[in-house]
Amino acid sequence: MSDVRLQMPVAQRGLSLVELMISMTLGLILVAGLVQIFVTNKQSFTLSRAVANVQESGREGAMILGREIRNADYWGCISAATSVQNNLNSASAGDVLDFSRGLEIYPDGDTNNAIVDGSHVILLRGISGAPEVGVDKVPAADSASLHVTDSSSFAEGDILLVTDCENANIFQATNVNDKGNDLIVHNKGGTFDPGNAIKTMPKKYTENAKIYRPSVTRYSIQADDQGRRSLVVERALLADNSGNADGFGDPVELVAEIRDMRTLIGVDTNDDLAVEEWRDPPAPSDADSEDVLARTLAVRVSLLVRSRDDSVSDDPVDFCFPGWLECSSAATGLQTPADSALYREYSFTASVRNRIFGGN
Repeated sequence: MSDVRLQMPVAQRGLSLVELMISMTLGLILVAGLVQIFVTNKQSFTLSRAVANVQESGREGAMILGREIRNADYWGCISAATSVQNNLNSASAGDVLDFSRGLEIYPDGDTNNAIVDGSHVILLRGISGAPEVGVDKVPAADSASLHVTDSSSFAEGDILLVTDCENANIFQATNVNDKGNDLIVHNKGGTFDPGNAIKTMPKKYTENAKIYRPSVTRYSIQADDQGRRSLVVERALLADNSGNADGFGDPVELVAEIRDMRTLIGVDTNDDLAVEEWRDPPAPSDADSEDVLARTLAVRVSLLVRSRDDSVSDDPVDFCFPGWLECSSAATGLQTPADSALYREYSFTASVRNRIFGGN
């Protein structure tokens, strides 16, 4: 009797090589899809954040500059800077204290300062806010002081303006008495910079005259030690200056990542209080610079804004600047940045309201 044994098939354990390869392939496809979704979302987030950055910076820069330009060359009830007599010592006073020019705009050509070469500078003069105090007594014929209602807010060295709406004088306070007499002295001499050129006021101001604080403000694009550019403001040292008023204080950053600023000025060429010509601002050395700027009724500003993120796109994206150009090539203003950040241009136009409504 023979012994017959049947070999039963053994159940398969684990995955075959083919099944393993298929599952790995499906897993890789799934991971690749997830990675692609993550990368796409990250790129979208980076772009959205960059767009928000440049929109915020552009809007803030335009809002600040637009408001300041509209209020430039404002001298209260005096219509224009040309009606204001400057009593300061012209031999000592520099361009900062030249109050005959309420508006100055020029391309920067000084390679020794922090201002970005070639960018435009906006310098505004006028008075800020309501009058500080009023005159309450007519001075004597040869007096070198003004009797005011309250002198406690003033200090030696302050640059001030007195006006009765017919005449106006800018002077430097050489002494302030707030111990009952409330006097503001404007004598010649002393160690003040620039000091006063004359002792007595050309006009004897009566009780209807007011004392204002003039202002000198400069806006420009400046770079820090790391090359990071911003819109900055510098204010002249017209108060709390220890007697030295001829200069600007430290620059204060207003809006970060504004790379450049260019302007056009709207000039009234025939005294009809309307703009007939849009042109580049003159250089300070141009013979007609003062006359052209005195006839400027509006300013068109173009700001170049950069995102804080350096790598928004895979490759640099060309941009057109200033905004009033029709760019088709590098020859017509089309520029290619050195990085892959997002660049946007923002333009606006602001009128110098005091010149339009008050005459000049």
